[in-house]
Amino acid sequence: MTPEERKLFERRRRQRNWALLAVLFGLVVLFYFISAARVLSG
Repeated sequence: MTPEERKLFERRRRQRNWALLAVLFGLVVLFYFISAARVLSG
């Protein structure tokens, strides 16, 4: 693997990791609001 390919591979991996982090954070927020709504509604 050439250094250029390695840089591209690492950049794609980093982008994938940030996208996964965003999805997981979104799910956490979604579950938090669902839980809060259920508790507040009784």
